[in-house]
Parts: sequence; C-alpha cells; structure tokens
Amino acid sequence: MARVLFITNNKEKAELVQDVLCKNALEVEVVLEEVIIFDKIMAFFPDLILLDVSFNTQDITLLAKKIKIHTQTDNVIFSLLVPQDCDNQDLLKTATSYITEPLNEKILISTIMSAIRMKNSLDVLSRNNADLAKSLYQLDVLYNTSTQFAGSLDREKLINIMLEGLEKSLSFNLSYILLFNNDNDIKLIVNSLHPLSERFEQAIKLRAMISYKSLFDKKQMPYAINPDIISVEKRIKHPYVEYDLPVLNFDNMFAPVTIGEKFFGVIEVFREEEFKSEDATCFQTLSKQVSIPLETATLYDEIKQTNIKLENLEKMKSEFISIVSHELRTPLTAIKNSLGILKGGAAGETTAVMDKFLGLAERNVLRLKGIINDLLDLSKIEAGKMKYSFEKADIMSPVETVKTTLENLMKEKNIVFSLNYDENLPQVFIDTMRIEQVVMNLLSNAIKFTPENGEIKLCVSKMSGSQIDRSDAVDDREYIVVLVEDSGIGIEKENLEKVFDKFQQIESSLSRKIGGTGLGLPIAKQLVDAHKGLIWVESAINKGSKFYFAIPVLSDLEAFKAGLEKQIAVAKSNCYTLGVIKISERMDNSTVFLNDIVSGLINIVRKGVNVKEYIVNENNFKTIYYTVMQMDRFALNFVGKKIDGFVKTEPRYEKCDILFSTVLYPDDEVTVDGLIEKLDNDIIEVKL
Repeated sequence: MARVLFITNNKEKAELVQDVLCKNALEVEVVLEEVIIFDKIMAFFPDLILLDVSFNTQDITLLAKKIKIHTQTDNVIFSLLVPQDCDNQDLLKTATSYITEPLNEKILISTIMSAIRMKNSLDVLSRNNADLAKSLYQLDVLYNTSTQFAGSLDREKLINIMLEGLEKSLSFNLSYILLFNNDNDIKLIVNSLHPLSERFEQAIKLRAMISYKSLFDKKQMPYAINPDIISVEKRIKHPYVEYDLPVLNFDNMFAPVTIGEKFFGVIEVFREEEFKSEDATCFQTLSKQVSIPLETATLYDEIKQTNIKLENLEKMKSEFISIVSHELRTPLTAIKNSLGILKGGAAGETTAVMDKFLGLAERNVLRLKGIINDLLDLSKIEAGKMKYSFEKADIMSPVETVKTTLENLMKEKNIVFSLNYDENLPQVFIDTMRIEQVVMNLLSNAIKFTPENGEIKLCVSKMSGSQIDRSDAVDDREYIVVLVEDSGIGIEKENLEKVFDKFQQIESSLSRKIGGTGLGLPIAKQLVDAHKGLIWVESAINKGSKFYFAIPVLSDLEAFKAGLEKQIAVAKSNCYTLGVIKISERMDNSTVFLNDIVSGLINIVRKGVNVKEYIVNENNFKTIYYTVMQMDRFALNFVGKKIDGFVKTEPRYEKCDILFSTVLYPDDEVTVDGLIEKLDNDIIEVKL
C-alpha cells in the first residue's frame, strides 16, 4: 500500500484529502505542525508528500526546499497543493507535480496515483541501476583480475590475485582454497573476516578434504591426501570476534580449480548474505580464469627447472673442455719444443726422411694447438670470462695483419687474392685483437675450402643500415662491413643457418676430407656479437661463399658509454669505486684549456690508478670524459676545485665557457645511463 503524507494547517482540507485517498486504498498521514514534519517523514517513509502552500509558516518556499532536499535521495515524490493564481516560481520549482484549488476529487486522486506510479517506476529503475552498477563493478574486477593473471608466472601470486578478485566482487565472510602442488605439498589457504575457533579450523580442513574426494567419486584422485600433510595458512582481517561452526550454515559456492586433466585444487566461499546468480557467474568465471595461467606457471616452473639442469650440464661441459684443453697444452708444448730441438739438429743430424716426418709432426702439433685454443676461447666466451680491450681504432689494422699472416698459405695453393677497401674509413670502437681473430677465422676457412687456383676477395667498406639486407640492421646507423668471398665448394641453402652453430661442419666429401672442429665460425659470431655487430653468410653449392660481418660505427658518446660499461664491470667485480669526470668547452673557444687540464688531472689522482680518456664532440661542445678507477669522493671534490681554480686564476680563460661535473660509482648511480644523466644534471658552469 502506497503512503501519502499531507502537510497542512487546514483541518477541513486534511479530512477531505484523507477521505478521498483512503477510499482508493492509500495510507494517509496528516501533519498539522511544522516542528514534527521531518520526524514524521523519517518515521512514516512516505512515497509521496503533498504540501499545502497555504501552510502557516514564515517562509513556505524555504520549507518546500528543505523537504525536497530531505527526501530526494529516496525517490519520494514531492507535490504541492496550490491556488490557481500561484506564480511563485522558486516555490513551484521544488515540486514534481501540482494540484490546484479548489480541490476536485477526480483530479486529486488521478494526480496522486500518477505520481505514485512514477515513484514505483523510479524505484524499479533505481534497483536495476544498482544491479547494473554491481554487474559492471564485477565485470571490471574480472577484467582487472584477468589482466593481472596475464602478467604473472608465480603460482602463489596467481592464487592471491584470484582471492583478491573474489573478495572484491563477492564480499564473502570466509573462503578456503585447497591447493595441490604435489603429493607432499598441499596447502589450505583460509581467508576470513574473523579468527577461526580450533574446532572450526579442523572442520574446514575436513570439509575441504571431503569436497575434494567427492569430485572423483570412484575415480582415481590425482593426488593422495591426508590431514597430516596439509599445511594451513590463515589470513584474518579483523581479530575482534571468533568464527565458529554456524558459519558453515551461511550461503556458499564451491568449484574445482582445473583445466582439462590438470587439477590444481578446490575453492569454496561462504557469505551471510545470499549469493545471487551474477555472483555465481563471477565466482565460476574467476575459478576457471585462474586455471589457464596456473597451467602456464606450472609449465614455466618445469621449463625453468629443466633449463637449470641444462645450464649446469653446459657449465660442466665448458669446465671439462677448459680443464682438458689446459691439460693438453702442457704436453703439447713439450712435444713442440722437442720437435724444434730435433729439427734444429741439437740432438744430432737428421736424414731427409726424418725431416719429412718431423715436419709432418710439427704441422699436426700446430693444428692440434689451434683446436685447443679454439676450445679454450669458446669456453671463455660461454663462461663470460673472455676479456675485451675496446678502443677507437682503424679496422684496416687487423685486416692487414691477417692478410700478411696468411699470404704464404694462399700462395702455396695458387689462390688469387685481392684486398679492396674504401678510402677514409671511419674509426670503430673495437678490440683489435678479437677483430683480427674474426678476420683470421673467416679467411682461414675460405682458404681451407677453396681449391687450388681458386680466388678469394677481401673487401672492407662503409655502409648504412638501409644498404645491408638484414632485418636486424639499424637503418640510420653506419657500419663498417668486411666481406670474405671465396670460389670454394659453397654451402647448401638449408645448411646456411647451421654454419654458426658449435661443433657443426656441413657434410660434404670435401669438408670431411679437410676436417676441423667447426668452432671457428661460432667463435667469430660470439666475438662479433660482443661488438654489437652482425655476421651472416650467402652461399650456393659449387659457387663459393660470401661471409660478411658488420661493426657499427659508434658516435663519440656511444663509444664512451660502451667504455664506461666495461669500466663499471671491472669496478663491480673488484669492489672498486669509479670516478667519472666530465669537462666541456664550446667548440669556438680555444682548446688550450682542455689540453692543459689533461696533464693536470693525471697528476691529481693517485699514481698507478687506471685513467681512461674519451673525447666527445657534439652540440657545439668539445667534451672530455675521464674514468678513474679507485677514485674516492675526496679526490673528486679536489678535481672540481682544481678545475674551478684553473679558470679563475688564468686570464687567458676569461672568455671561455667551461662546464664540468663529477659522479662516483656506485655511491651516486649504478648504471651507465644513470651516471651520464647525473653528470648532465649536475653540470657546473665556470666563468671568470
């Protein structure tokens, strides 16, 4: 029955309205005094309030506004009983509907009933909106939870994400999840608003076991279970009251956490308030959603464990190769020295036949020594122990060295050799000895697989990344590209990807005849990778092969960053500090300041400390970076004062703009980018 509250000072109007509305099955209350209006509203919960504007009060408009504000959140219809000539716009704006005087019974009841129908429609709409808001909130929780699932491969974290999602979307009183990792690792996680009594905890454990067993009936269970091996983890929110057995009478939902034949556990939630259908949908969705990432996490754990085993095996293999190689080098050196003594005649004269066999033995000793050196290099590279000494250098230096070394070997096979290179090649940031090793391996291979009277070309050129037909080349970067081209046996297309794999030799009668360990190209690739370069091959059977490697031309700043990265690695492995000093001056200034300061800095730091210098020209500034190993904060501050003193005491620097800053690894920053950023941010400008 709808409720109507009529506010009026007129008893005759009150009786009339009350009589008409009661005849139409409406419950009516009348308020005659202003002081009790709001108490009556709170107690009566009206669907509609009808205010007589002739009510005896100081300000009827103010009263109407107060009533409107007091009731608008509850969808209460507010109507006014007004005279026909009422023109108070502020008053009329407060109401939803109006009834004019003199009162007409039919109009009165029709207006009231229409307003109440509107109130009922608003109530239905409000409830639907509330349900929609809840559904949208649950959908939002499901979306956010699924997003979090995608970002984790940790089983425990995935379970926590699911429980958090359930708690947000269902607001349960208590939940448990029985989680199976293996037969000997079964965990019961209980999330509860309040602490559990001891008997209730045991009851939950027993209920979880029974629920698990009931899923399989007479089928074999994926995991054996008994209460002694179940560990319990309790997560309690409010330790004020204690939950006991009656909680089991709350409304509940239960689901297995499984996907296909993979079984992870069971989950059950309890709530004092009854669950609705959308709650059940949300619960089932979350319990299924977590299954897929749990399976992925399980596979990831298995792969990780397998990788650890493989890494250990790889480490054992590398250590074995290293040990065996070192053990072989000692007797090999003795054999080589003995052969040298015999060939030199120190042990007596030798015949021509003896010289022939001694020469054969010496060549095989040298070959075996090369194999051992390759094995040692490979083991160093794989163990991360290969040492590099990067510096700005001309790449033609190692190329020329290799050419000179192998010229006689090519002449023995009557191989036509040519060397072509671009003029004015830019310098590159390389370890000269390692690049020499790369060129040596490629050219030696070319000689090995090129028949007598064949041809080998060695070309060195500058190219942009866009000119290199490789997806991993950076278009706007310049490279120095070295090409070793031969007219040898060639390589089948399907075998091109294998040539840089360890211990691989592409099968053919000639390659088997020539022999070898297949380590030269893998070592070359590792060394080129260490230079952040590229290496690849183009070949066809009986048409020869083209082996390329490309070294990026680093900018001055990139070269400094690469050098600083190596310096940090040395400092870190030896627990040293590393001071970095940056000094800049405008390119249009005289460079005398920087030239003077170099010798001054070397004398400032302690003798024997490793000082490296990097010159960077950019943005109209010439900058020198110094890295100083084992430099402390005191020495850095001293350098700063020294620079400042040089500028302010020398008249010749009066018009110079000098910028400098210092930073200390690891006290200030621990990364290359962090150190450089701090150097840039802490820059000090020195002027006379």
